[in-house]
Amino acid sequence: MAVRMYRDSSPKYSNKIDDRSDYLMIRTSRTSDLPVLLSLTAETFEHHKRLSSHFHPDVTTPYTLESLSQMVEAEQHLCLTALNGDDITGYLFGKWTAPAANRFTPVRILNITDVGVNASHRSSGIGRQLMQAAEELALERGVAAVRLNVWAVNDHAATFYEELGFEPLYTSLQKSLVQQ
Repeated sequence: MAVRMYRDSSPKYSNKIDDRSDYLMIRTSRTSDLPVLLSLTAETFEHHKRLSSHFHPDVTTPYTLESLSQMVEAEQHLCLTALNGDDITGYLFGKWTAPAANRFTPVRILNITDVGVNASHRSSGIGRQLMQAAEELALERGVAAVRLNVWAVNDHAATFYEELGFEPLYTSLQKSLVQQ
């Protein structure tokens, strides 16, 4: 993918991300991004751990440099990096799925697996622009739908995705069998 710049013209979000830059650039992730992306995934994972006890307290991130490298290099993965000037401020990871012959209508889907924005840049429009870029790339590939999962305790994220037009598809329930 060529480098693209996305400007959010929505009045809810400012075009100016901070005092150093007046644009946000979204591009495919590069191997040179991986150390910063690994750190940013750890920040995002820490945020999730504060929301729910379901995350293992000793795990700092679900990724390694090797697993991120494999994702960046794999054709079936979408890895986007958001830059504010030279600073990496966000990421979006997804996986392209082909139609399967099963009980569901066979459609090409982009499954968004992870989205993260640096804490100091949250609510500035970066997540929205990452999602917009992913949707544009999905349309270019003839994808019929974008799907993602949100933890039930993450009300802020659920509201964000609903504002982007996402609707509940199914509900996953869990019953703990371990006494606390």
